[in-house]
Amino acid sequence: MPFADADEAVALANDSEYGLSAAVFASTTEAAMEIGLRLEAGGISVNDASLTGFVMDGEKNAFKSSGLGGSRMGPASIRRFYRQRSFLIRDPQDRAPWWFA
Repeated sequence: MPFADADEAVALANDSEYGLSAAVFASTTEAAMEIGLRLEAGGISVNDASLTGFVMDGEKNAFKSSGLGGSRMGPASIRRFYRQRSFLIRDPQDRAPWWFA
């Protein structure tokens, strides 16, 4: 899509119900990063169109109505299948809490 400036490009890119991945092209990495940081997407390729499809080490989450929740990349891809439990234990010898009084 044609755009007049970076602000309009960001607005057009973010005007979507999806946000799984994006790509930013600019004359320098720094310029691309300035724009990329403003995008509502989980994985952003800088000066390439498909790094998020080939580099599996970077953890990312989907934004908006995209994806399946937790990251499918990097260590988080395993952690999303863990179940976490908490055990909150009151030792019987402790003083009873105020709600038992």
